[in-house]
Formats: sequence, structure tokens, C-alpha cells
Amino acid sequence: MATGPLWQRIAWFVAIWFASVAALAVVAFAIRLAIL
Repeated sequence: MATGPLWQRIAWFVAIWFASVAALAVVAFAIRLAIL
């Protein structure tokens, strides 16, 4: 995938970053629900 055009690399980076942030948000929300 690294051999693709620049926009494709940027799209992959944004997708991976968004997925990681969403996963962290879900985990934090689950922990908050478990505590409360």
C-alpha cells in the first residue's frame, strides 16, 4: 500500500487514526459505564 499515490497513503493514515481514536473512546465509555 505504500507504493500508492500520496492521497491514498493519507487516506489510509486517516482511517487508521480514526479507528484507533474510536476504539479508545469506546473503551473509555465502557470503563465509565462499568464504574458508574
